[in-house]
Amino acid sequence: MSKGLKVMLFWSLIFPVIVTVLRIIIDFFLGRDIELLSYTAVFLGFVVGGIIFVGPLNYLIHKSKK
Repeated sequence: MSKGLKVMLFWSLIFPVIVTVLRIIIDFFLGRDIELLSYTAVFLGFVVGGIIFVGPLNYLIHKSKK
């Protein structure tokens, strides 16, 4: 798998999952109601941000360091 594909997959799939799970865990410990529908907006927002902005930007940064 190429380096660019790994960077894009991390920022478009793995990072949003990590952030969403952390938010669910924090809300659980704070005693808030956990509604999965409210977390989908956060997840999808991070996915779109990862695909459009962060993934390509990090790929170009890694590429320019070489």
